[in-house]
Amino acid sequence: MSDNNQLPAETPGHAHAHGGPDHVPHVLPLWVYFATWGALMVLTVITVGASYLDLGAINLVIAVGIATIKATIVALMFMHLKWDLKFHGIIFSFSVIFLGIFIAFTMFDTEARGQADHVQSDRPVNVKAPFKGTAINGKQEAARLKAHGLPADQPLQPATLAPPN
Repeated sequence: MSDNNQLPAETPGHAHAHGGPDHVPHVLPLWVYFATWGALMVLTVITVGASYLDLGAINLVIAVGIATIKATIVALMFMHLKWDLKFHGIIFSFSVIFLGIFIAFTMFDTEARGQADHVQSDRPVNVKAPFKGTAINGKQEAARLKAHGLPADQPLQPATLAPPN
Protein backbone atom coordinates (compact mmCIF):
# COMPACT_ATOMS: atom_id res chain seq x y z
CA MET A 1 0.00 0.00 0.00
CA SER A 2 1.48 3.34 -1.03
CA ASP A 3 1.23 6.52 1.01
CA ASN A 4 -0.53 9.09 -1.22
CA ASN A 5 -0.69 11.82 1.47
CA GLN A 6 2.90 12.97 1.01
CA LEU A 7 3.72 15.77 -1.41
CA PRO A 8 6.46 15.40 -3.98
CA ALA A 9 9.69 17.26 -3.20
CA GLU A 10 9.27 19.84 -6.00
CA THR A 11 5.62 20.92 -5.91
CA PRO A 12 5.17 24.44 -7.33
CA GLY A 13 3.62 25.81 -4.13
CA HIS A 14 6.43 24.60 -1.90
CA ALA A 15 9.48 24.94 -4.11
CA HIS A 16 10.89 27.91 -2.15
CA ALA A 17 9.48 27.25 1.30
CA HIS A 18 12.79 26.71 3.10
CA GLY A 19 16.16 27.52 1.65
CA GLY A 20 16.94 27.48 -2.04
CA PRO A 21 19.05 29.70 -4.29
CA ASP A 22 17.08 32.86 -3.49
CA HIS A 23 17.13 32.45 0.28
CA VAL A 24 20.36 32.07 2.18
CA PRO A 25 20.07 32.32 5.95
CA HIS A 26 22.51 34.77 7.45
CA VAL A 27 23.69 34.07 10.99
CA LEU A 28 25.68 36.73 12.81
CA PRO A 29 27.96 36.23 15.77
CA LEU A 30 26.44 37.17 19.11
CA TRP A 31 28.88 40.05 19.64
CA VAL A 32 27.39 41.87 16.61
CA TYR A 33 23.97 41.90 18.25
CA PHE A 34 25.44 43.17 21.52
CA ALA A 35 27.38 45.87 19.67
CA THR A 36 24.19 46.89 17.85
CA TRP A 37 22.31 47.02 21.14
CA GLY A 38 25.10 49.10 22.66
CA ALA A 39 25.06 51.55 19.75
CA LEU A 40 21.28 51.92 20.04
CA MET A 41 21.58 52.54 23.80
CA VAL A 42 24.28 55.18 23.29
CA LEU A 43 22.13 56.92 20.67
CA THR A 44 19.14 56.77 23.05
CA VAL A 45 21.20 58.46 25.79
CA ILE A 46 22.27 61.12 23.26
CA THR A 47 18.63 61.66 22.27
CA VAL A 48 17.57 62.11 25.89
CA GLY A 49 20.51 64.45 26.53
CA ALA A 50 19.70 66.50 23.45
CA SER A 51 16.11 66.90 24.61
CA TYR A 52 17.32 68.83 27.66
CA LEU A 53 19.18 71.35 25.51
CA ASP A 54 17.24 74.34 24.20
CA LEU A 55 18.60 74.85 20.70
CA GLY A 56 15.38 76.09 19.13
CA ALA A 57 14.46 74.56 15.78
CA ILE A 58 17.74 72.61 15.73
CA ASN A 59 16.33 70.27 18.41
CA LEU A 60 13.94 68.76 15.86
CA VAL A 61 16.74 68.29 13.34
CA ILE A 62 18.93 66.59 15.96
CA ALA A 63 16.12 64.29 17.14
CA VAL A 64 15.15 63.28 13.60
CA GLY A 65 18.80 62.77 12.67
CA ILE A 66 19.46 60.48 15.64
CA ALA A 67 16.22 58.58 14.97
CA THR A 68 17.27 58.11 11.34
CA ILE A 69 20.65 56.74 12.40
CA LYS A 70 18.96 54.34 14.84
CA ALA A 71 16.48 53.20 12.18
CA THR A 72 19.34 52.64 9.74
CA ILE A 73 21.22 50.51 12.28
CA VAL A 74 18.11 48.43 12.94
CA ALA A 75 17.46 47.98 9.21
CA LEU A 76 21.06 47.05 8.44
CA MET A 77 21.61 44.64 11.33
CA PHE A 78 18.28 43.20 12.40
CA MET A 79 16.67 43.19 8.95
CA HIS A 80 20.02 42.03 7.47
CA LEU A 81 19.91 44.63 4.69
CA LYS A 82 23.68 44.94 4.97
CA TRP A 83 24.07 41.41 3.61
CA ASP A 84 20.92 41.26 1.45
CA LEU A 85 20.53 42.09 -2.24
CA LYS A 86 21.35 45.72 -3.07
CA PHE A 87 17.93 46.07 -4.70
CA HIS A 88 16.27 45.63 -1.29
CA GLY A 89 18.52 48.35 0.12
CA ILE A 90 17.50 50.68 -2.72
CA ILE A 91 13.81 50.02 -2.08
CA PHE A 92 14.30 50.71 1.63
CA SER A 93 16.26 53.90 0.88
CA PHE A 94 13.56 55.25 -1.40
CA SER A 95 10.88 54.53 1.21
CA VAL A 96 12.88 56.57 3.74
CA ILE A 97 13.33 59.39 1.20
CA PHE A 98 9.60 59.51 0.46
CA LEU A 99 8.83 59.45 4.17
CA GLY A 100 11.08 62.49 4.54
CA ILE A 101 9.27 64.23 1.68
CA PHE A 102 5.87 63.56 3.26
CA ILE A 103 7.07 64.85 6.63
CA ALA A 104 8.51 67.96 4.98
CA PHE A 105 5.19 68.78 3.28
CA THR A 106 3.40 68.27 6.58
CA MET A 107 5.82 70.64 8.27
CA PHE A 108 5.13 73.29 5.59
CA ASP A 109 1.51 73.22 6.73
CA THR A 110 2.14 73.16 10.47
CA GLU A 111 4.74 75.94 10.36
CA ALA A 112 2.25 78.36 8.74
CA ARG A 113 -0.68 77.71 11.08
CA GLY A 114 -1.89 80.74 12.98
CA GLN A 115 0.05 83.32 10.96
CA ALA A 116 -3.10 85.01 9.63
CA ASP A 117 -4.98 84.95 12.95
CA HIS A 118 -3.97 88.47 13.96
CA VAL A 119 -5.05 89.86 10.57
CA GLN A 120 -8.39 88.08 10.62
CA SER A 121 -9.15 89.17 14.19
CA ASP A 122 -8.74 92.84 13.18
CA ARG A 123 -11.30 92.51 10.40
CA PRO A 124 -14.18 90.30 11.54
CA VAL A 125 -16.72 89.33 8.91
CA ASN A 126 -20.07 91.12 8.80
CA VAL A 127 -22.46 88.17 8.70
CA LYS A 128 -25.29 90.21 7.19
CA ALA A 129 -23.15 91.52 4.32
CA PRO A 130 -19.97 89.41 4.04
CA PHE A 131 -18.88 90.83 0.65
CA LYS A 132 -19.64 94.46 1.39
CA GLY A 133 -16.79 96.73 0.41
CA THR A 134 -14.80 94.05 -1.41
CA ALA A 135 -13.84 93.87 -5.05
CA ILE A 136 -16.30 91.00 -5.49
CA ASN A 137 -19.36 93.09 -4.81
CA GLY A 138 -18.14 96.69 -4.69
CA LYS A 139 -19.44 98.38 -7.88
CA GLN A 140 -22.70 96.42 -8.13
CA GLU A 141 -23.60 97.06 -4.51
CA ALA A 142 -22.78 100.76 -4.78
CA ALA A 143 -25.00 101.08 -7.89
CA ARG A 144 -27.93 99.33 -6.16
CA LEU A 145 -27.57 101.46 -3.05
CA LYS A 146 -27.56 104.64 -5.14
CA ALA A 147 -30.59 103.48 -7.16
CA HIS A 148 -32.59 102.76 -3.99
CA GLY A 149 -31.41 105.77 -2.02
CA LEU A 150 -29.99 103.69 0.85
CA PRO A 151 -27.05 104.67 3.00
CA ALA A 152 -23.82 102.86 2.14
CA ASP A 153 -23.18 101.51 5.66
CA GLN A 154 -26.33 99.35 5.83
CA PRO A 155 -26.68 95.95 4.11
CA LEU A 156 -29.33 95.48 1.45
CA GLN A 157 -32.55 93.84 2.54
CA PRO A 158 -34.19 91.27 0.23
CA ALA A 159 -37.25 93.51 -0.24
CA THR A 160 -35.10 96.37 -1.58
CA LEU A 161 -33.54 94.35 -4.39
CA ALA A 162 -36.46 94.95 -6.72
CA PRO A 163 -35.86 97.60 -9.43
CA PRO A 164 -37.37 101.05 -8.75
CA ASN A 165 -40.66 102.00 -10.43
